[in-house]
Amino acid sequence: MSGYQPLFNAADQFIALANQLAEQDRNGTVGAALRYAAARYSAFEASTGSADLSAVRAQTVSAVVEDFRKMLEHNVDDYQRRLATGR
Repeated sequence: MSGYQPLFNAADQFIALANQLAEQDRNGTVGAALRYAAARYSAFEASTGSADLSAVRAQTVSAVVEDFRKMLEHNVDDYQRRLATGR
């Protein structure tokens, strides 16, 4: 089992819920809500890791944005490859 498998399993659960919600709302609200929830949880997570959130704010925002950028780029590349090969 990959060291990333717990992350993928948790992500799959969020995606399943997002897909379920999207069945009733196809105007982009679900995607925006998922990103908002990720931002809100990331802020909570940062607040539990530092006694002075203002001292680590810029570093926290930068790290989360960079992580999201890498994950988004990876997934866009994956979808592009799948669409090109029909898989």
